[in-house]
Amino acid sequence: MLLLAAEGVEGGEALPPGVEVHRYQRGGRLALPGSSILAGRSIQNVLRRLDVDLLHAHYASSFGWLARLVGFRPTVVTAWGSDLLTDPARSWRAAIRVRQAVRHADLVTVPSEQLRSRAIELGAEPNRVERVPFGVDTSEFSPGSAMGDLEPLGLGGHRIIFSPRALRPLYRHETVLRAFAKLPEDVLLVMTGRGANPAYREGLQALAEELHIAHRLRLIEEIEQRQMLALLRGSAAVLSVPASDGLPISVLEAMACGTPVVISDLPGPSEALGPMAERLAVPLADGQALADRLNEVLTLPAAEREELGRALRRRAVESFDREAAMLHAERLYRSLVAAASA
Repeated sequence: MLLLAAEGVEGGEALPPGVEVHRYQRGGRLALPGSSILAGRSIQNVLRRLDVDLLHAHYASSFGWLARLVGFRPTVVTAWGSDLLTDPARSWRAAIRVRQAVRHADLVTVPSEQLRSRAIELGAEPNRVERVPFGVDTSEFSPGSAMGDLEPLGLGGHRIIFSPRALRPLYRHETVLRAFAKLPEDVLLVMTGRGANPAYREGLQALAEELHIAHRLRLIEEIEQRQMLALLRGSAAVLSVPASDGLPISVLEAMACGTPVVISDLPGPSEALGPMAERLAVPLADGQALADRLNEVLTLPAAEREELGRALRRRAVESFDREAAMLHAERLYRSLVAAASA
C-alpha cells in the first residue's frame, strides 16, 4: 500500500509494515489561486512513477477535490461527515469542490445512510455510492476492568461522565456543562484538551466557574490509547451531542465496550444506536433533556445496566466491526480494479 502525503506534513513514523510513504508538493503553504492545481500535478507525477491500481482520497472537500484534479481512474472518495454536511454551505468554493469530487469519483464510500443520501443529493450517482462504516476493533474495544488505568488519572472511585469530542463549537460543550451542573455532586466530567479551540476552551472554563462545577471537571490534555480504553470502559456514560455528525467513532467504541452512550438525535449517531436511539438520544442543544437522560443512565439498576451494555456491544459487533468493514472495502477495490482492467 502506498500513502501519498504532502511535503512538510509530519506523520508516517508509526505506520504498519508494508505501507510506503511518498511525498507530493502542496503548491505552497498558503491557499493561493492555483495551489490546488500545482498539488494535483505533483500527485500526477508521483503516480506516474509508481505501479498504482487505484487512488483513494479521504474527505471530499479537500483530498477528494485533489483526486478530481488528478483525474486518475479508478478513484474512490470517502466522505467523513462535515465535508458533505457543513462544508458546502461554508463557501461557494467548498460547494463546488464537494460536488465535483462526488460526481466524478468511480466510487463514493460513506459511513452512514444519512451521508449516502447527502452524497446523492450533491450529485453522486446512486449506484456509485456505498455505505462502508469506519468501524471499530471490537476485539480491542470490549468490556473489561478499567480501575488500574483510571487511578493514575485521579479518577478512581468516582462516577464518570466522559465527553470525548474536541473542545470546539461544533460539539456544543456548553450544553454539556449546563447539563452536567444538574447531576449529583459525586459525578466527574472528563474531557480532552487535544485539538481544542483556545478561545472556546477559555469560554468553557469560565462557564464551569460560573456554574460552580470547575472542581468536578477533569481536562486531560492528551489521552493515550490505553487511557482512552479505560475511560470508555470505566465511565458511567459516554456522551456526544454535536450540532452536526456523520458516524462518531467514539460512540461506536463506547458501545463496543458495553458502556451506555447519550447522543444528539441526529441521523448518523441515531443510526449507530439503531433501536436504542429512542432511549438514549436527546434533542439537539436541549440541556435539560441531556441532564434528564444522563440521570436516567446514572440511576439504572445494575441488571438493567448490564443488559443495556450487552445490547450496545452486540449492535457494535454486528453492524460496525472494523474487520468486516475493511473486507467489504477490499471487495469494492477488487471490483473497481477488475472493471478498469477489462
